[in-house]
Amino acid sequence: MELTIKYSKHFDLLFHVLAYMKVDNASDLFCAEYIKKMEAAKRLPGYDADIPQNIGLLQDYYNANFERLALINFLPFYSESFDEMKDALADCTHFTSNDLRHFIKPFIEILDAESAFYFEYWGNLHEINLNLRKDVESKLRTEIKKYACVFGRYSKSTTTFLSYSLTRNGRGFSGSESHIVTIVPFPKCADSIMDCFFTLLHEYTHQFTDSLLDANISMDDDTHTISEKIVILADYYLIKAINPGDLPAYFEWIAHNSGDKNSGMDENDFLSAYKIDDNLDSILKKLIENIMANA
Repeated sequence: MELTIKYSKHFDLLFHVLAYMKVDNASDLFCAEYIKKMEAAKRLPGYDADIPQNIGLLQDYYNANFERLALINFLPFYSESFDEMKDALADCTHFTSNDLRHFIKPFIEILDAESAFYFEYWGNLHEINLNLRKDVESKLRTEIKKYACVFGRYSKSTTTFLSYSLTRNGRGFSGSESHIVTIVPFPKCADSIMDCFFTLLHEYTHQFTDSLLDANISMDDDTHTISEKIVILADYYLIKAINPGDLPAYFEWIAHNSGDKNSGMDENDFLSAYKIDDNLDSILKKLIENIMANA
């Protein structure tokens, strides 16, 4: 499998703005810690008064119409520049005229206003992280080789964007027959590089576990929760089969993502928390066996 690792300041601008918006489901990126860091980083007056106030006006509309508007998390993948991303948002026929008037247009205005600060901030951050970037990219390529049977399941190239502003979770997108794109948070330090890999593995595994549900996965019902349990369990089976020494770090990553910063999760805790229907579990295990047959 061909892996391309990229960085994008205009992708990161969008997720930077979304870090100020409280969303009533698992896609939520709101982060008070991140906002405080931005307060310290910005030198222009009035910064922290602008984004929260403007985002607050959009937040209710976004939550009420999430199933349509969630696409803003993925439209950047169709763009090569900030202007192209704005065009992708403004021209998307998936959105209604009310969406464009009450959310998309003012959201683009926030992106425009914030870009003057954020692009300069991003450029400095990208330069400061040069050595860590080299370590992260090397480690990701090493880990992907270990899990070649997983990443080679499809004859598709994979592009992974490492994001400085994505506060939690990743995003995965299979927009063509030949390409899978993922975006995952850039690790805060060398000690958390495996967190970056687990997020990448998680987003990639979704590409072949989501179909097991045979349903349209939605935040409005339990299909999203079940799909998350399936992919988390699938990666557990894969890690246990390929490199069981990674399991303690995987359990710690799972615990931290679920809000438990004082981990301590062991295998029994994990299996209890992520139990799924026996029939579905049997189907999942057969899928994993099929993947491992190519190891």
